[in-house]
Amino acid sequence: MKIAFLSLFLLITALSCKESLNKENSTRQQQVEQKALEFFATFADRSDWDQFCSFYRTDLEFDDIILQLHLDSLWKFKRFYRWDEEGDRFEKLSPDQEHLTVHSLVVNDSIAVGKGHVNPFYYDGVLLDIDWGMEFTIWLHFDQDLKIMKQIDWFEYDPTVLQSMIERCKENGFEQTPDWLDLSEGNR
Repeated sequence: MKIAFLSLFLLITALSCKESLNKENSTRQQQVEQKALEFFATFADRSDWDQFCSFYRTDLEFDDIILQLHLDSLWKFKRFYRWDEEGDRFEKLSPDQEHLTVHSLVVNDSIAVGKGHVNPFYYDGVLLDIDWGMEFTIWLHFDQDLKIMKQIDWFEYDPTVLQSMIERCKENGFEQTPDWLDLSEGNR
């Protein structure tokens, strides 16, 4: 009788621990999903640079797979994106247009993967539209404080950008930073 009671007690304890763990993981997954939704909404709005940067850790690891680019800090990432320095170079088709649209979002307790497309926009007065696709997949890895510690971008760039990347890799190797990306310490 004691063994049966002890077995029943252990089974109930194990099940309640599992339920508690599942609830904790579910809550964490919901937090990651909410943070990812906030991130993509800020990215889509593309108007608040400081808010956008606040999603990241200072020791962010960033990879752009197509451009063969690896950056190991937030300040280098800022030099890559540079929204704060663009001025009027970037322009949406209308003020209320979203810069990007997320079609699907997959989330677990530490990673969110968003897939979608970039909407047409003007850059230096030239319309960049969907003739070449503009699809993307972005992997966001979150730390315990829901800050992005790693981001992996897969963007479908236009043919001019792709040709430039291929030439850079042929001439200098894939580890060479592109000429247009100034990562000198003076820009910190």
